[in-house]
Amino acid sequence: MVAVPERVPTSSPPIPGAMSVLLPEKLSDEGISLLSARFNVVKKLDLTPEQLLSEIPHYDAIIIRSGTKMTRQLIEAAPRLKVIGRAGVGVDNIDISTATERGVLVVNAPTGNCVAAAEHTIALLCAATRHISPADKTIKNGGWDRSKYVGVSLVDKTLGVVGLGRIGREVAKRARGLGMHVIASDPFTSEEAAAAIGVTLAPFEQVLAKSDFLTLHIPLIPSTKDMINADAIAKMKHGARIINAARGGVVNETALLEALDSGKIAGAALDCFEFEPPFKYPDSVSAKLVQHPAVLATPHLGASTREAQLDVAVEIATAVRDSLDGDMVATMVNAPNISPESLKSLKPRAALCEALGRLAYYVSGRMLHGEAIVDYFFPDASDDTRLLRAGLIKGLMEPALGVKVTIVNADNIAKNHNLSITETNHYSSVNMDSEVVVTVRNTPPIEGRVTSGNPHVTRIGRFEVDLRLDGIIMAYSQDDRPGQMGLVGTLLGDAGVNISSMTLARDANSSKALVILGLDSRPSEELVKKVENLINDSELRPIVMEF
Repeated sequence: MVAVPERVPTSSPPIPGAMSVLLPEKLSDEGISLLSARFNVVKKLDLTPEQLLSEIPHYDAIIIRSGTKMTRQLIEAAPRLKVIGRAGVGVDNIDISTATERGVLVVNAPTGNCVAAAEHTIALLCAATRHISPADKTIKNGGWDRSKYVGVSLVDKTLGVVGLGRIGREVAKRARGLGMHVIASDPFTSEEAAAAIGVTLAPFEQVLAKSDFLTLHIPLIPSTKDMINADAIAKMKHGARIINAARGGVVNETALLEALDSGKIAGAALDCFEFEPPFKYPDSVSAKLVQHPAVLATPHLGASTREAQLDVAVEIATAVRDSLDGDMVATMVNAPNISPESLKSLKPRAALCEALGRLAYYVSGRMLHGEAIVDYFFPDASDDTRLLRAGLIKGLMEPALGVKVTIVNADNIAKNHNLSITETNHYSSVNMDSEVVVTVRNTPPIEGRVTSGNPHVTRIGRFEVDLRLDGIIMAYSQDDRPGQMGLVGTLLGDAGVNISSMTLARDANSSKALVILGLDSRPSEELVKKVENLINDSELRPIVMEF
């Protein structure tokens, strides 16, 4: 079957010049509407991997669920791709390292389906212990075998939670409401945070040994692959039960099947499998598991509530929209995890670093290697300068490389081009706006600060200025004497280049001045050479910059 593209909404014409977003899987109408107000959104469902490979080069963003695998081949085939959105939390179906190399931002929607996943986990727990599914099937077939389906009570039993993140915490709260004792293993959660929700934190081996029921809420990454294997199961109580509504692959399915057959594990409730859907892989262990009488299986329904679908769609659509707009979002996967509160102060500072880096690139003669020294003077500084450093690298290197530089790939690009950056944070406590000083190679220092949320250049070498970098700018030094500006103005005017703004910075200790001209059009190299010959000053020969 050949997938037919559907532009969404169908009643709206394409937006000329707008970026394009591909939806190879379903997304709720609310998320689609949010995106289609700004971008050309194309829904093209049921694509084969080969069809997706031919489609992906035409899009700036793609939003996927769990059914699409963003492989290295796909990402490398998408020169326009800026953002990969995952409508959900798990990103094991995305080649994160390739996306990072290519400067493609990966964002997810980690909060929209937390409650739904937690509720489904509890539903699986209850249904498995009370044999809901087989009992329902029996009575529908005319049976009434009550003694066959005697269940197990949950009250005073111990639930072991592996992974006390957002979903794990929600599961723990609900299990406590059922009268269960909850212990958890999570290297990223403190004992105090666990205790606040009534959970006892313990090493992984202790959680295995003490749990009557074990539920998993961890991502599928190399360190969690087959985490529940034969060795782990051997440490569990005889007759314990396993619930997995996280990701297929965190449980070694062969080991689980053997434990179910032997009775070591009394039952399992599974919402996800290593091979999905299992019926498409009839020879797989996944297919055998779903047929086991001690297994309760559901088809990856953890996030499948109307409310969760809506929340996830809006969350991921918002993240993709903001990312395409160049904003930093809190759900970035392959970039620093920055809170919305921190982003508010960091974004204008990163913009300042980018502007100073771009200016330093031009002033240094467009060199792409060597050393850049950066001094930060922020009254509320943080040791995490990755966002600021990425802005500087973007300004320094993007004009010449022709490759988009983002916080995702900035450090790698600098390393590959032998650009060394030395950063010092002075944690200024004086009453000043956010200030940055950049010195590149053997060029004069360039200073700037954030004023009223906007980046301003305040010094270039020994010249004090107050300048917002925007559009086309020509800068040069000259002798500070009458008539100089008139000569340059006449020369540019005769060539049809209009001066839109002018900044003149004097050095009180010499006869030199720095001239910065905003231009409406880019002057030719020949015209710039004429300005250089006319001014005849070697301190800063005329340079043309674009911002």
